[in-house]
Amino acid sequence: MKKALSLLTALTITLGMTACQSKEKETYFEENSAGEIVDSALLEEIEQESQPLNSVIGDHINYGQQGGAMAMSDKYAYIYWFMGDMGYIKVDLQTGEAIPLCDVAGCTHDPNLFPNCINNSPWENVRPVGDALWHTEENKLLQTKDGETKVLYENTYCSEDEENYYKEFSESYKKYYITYFIVYDDYIYLYGPGHVTLLDRNTFEEVKTIDYSTEYGARASTVYNGKMYFVSRYEELYVLDLESGKITKLGDHVYGITIQDGVLYYVTYVDGGHELYSADLDFKNPKQIAKGFYIDSCAIKDGKVFYTPRADESIIICHDIASGEETMVYDGENRIIGIGYSDFCDRIFFFTQSAVDRETYEPYNVLISVRSDGSDLWVRRFDGETWKN
Repeated sequence: MKKALSLLTALTITLGMTACQSKEKETYFEENSAGEIVDSALLEEIEQESQPLNSVIGDHINYGQQGGAMAMSDKYAYIYWFMGDMGYIKVDLQTGEAIPLCDVAGCTHDPNLFPNCINNSPWENVRPVGDALWHTEENKLLQTKDGETKVLYENTYCSEDEENYYKEFSESYKKYYITYFIVYDDYIYLYGPGHVTLLDRNTFEEVKTIDYSTEYGARASTVYNGKMYFVSRYEELYVLDLESGKITKLGDHVYGITIQDGVLYYVTYVDGGHELYSADLDFKNPKQIAKGFYIDSCAIKDGKVFYTPRADESIIICHDIASGEETMVYDGENRIIGIGYSDFCDRIFFFTQSAVDRETYEPYNVLISVRSDGSDLWVRRFDGETWKN
């Protein structure tokens, strides 16, 4: 069964990599005469941090539908957002262990002095592929692995339309920029301002390039079954046949899309609010599912929609598509600002904005995970500095 790959509007986070040094800290807690911890809050925290995720990973691994500040490999969930004083992290999908992407938690690297620190540097479109990190920088597709970075592909193509479009700007070199990429099955899909190039995933040789006008300004895209569905800057929905190059307009007033198991899901604006609909792939037979959120703040998987309502962005709702039943699976205090999930993992992740603890007055934020059936809630708190967010 074919799966979809989504390019979702998300947080713009940039990365790099080097070693960090942490600040030393001392921790105090109450013990009894036997040397056992009696602080109930600390015991609860220790018990929580020992809970494994035990994620179920599927056989068919693709890396393309992820974007923004979170992405997943078959071993880790990567969060490119300061999680307490650990900085950017990866979380083991089985044990639940959080590992700083900088060598040591507590990164205090000044961006001007340490531009290559993973918490500072200007990587774009970062996603894990196997045990490496792939990312873009201007017109290059790069791979970083074991501290070494190499160029996988350098784009030197621009269409006549892109050439004319960038004549109006002083930064004309941007006509060669890779704006986004997707890794799916045998291909890498590289997006430019007005074209998409398919590369062979193993050889990085160009298979074909399809031009489409920069006027579309594709800002949300899904590749499914040989076609590219995308939303233009004018909230119009189009489909591009990757074999023939033909573009067809499907509809208007669309603000985000994804495709799951042959069903098109999209968000539109109705009576002053955003609502999620499903439809056939030709945009016919629309059906309202839920309302009150953007599509980049929800996960659609295994017949359920997990979303953060605009009315209360500190909770997570699970909506059963078949029955319409809704269940609140998480109720917290911090505003939820990021979401990540994949076709090959049965877990969905959310992370929050930092907030100040009401008792300690110290900053903290939270990582939340739930299985795609709504069960097995897992929550991890990260204390400490979050100022770089």
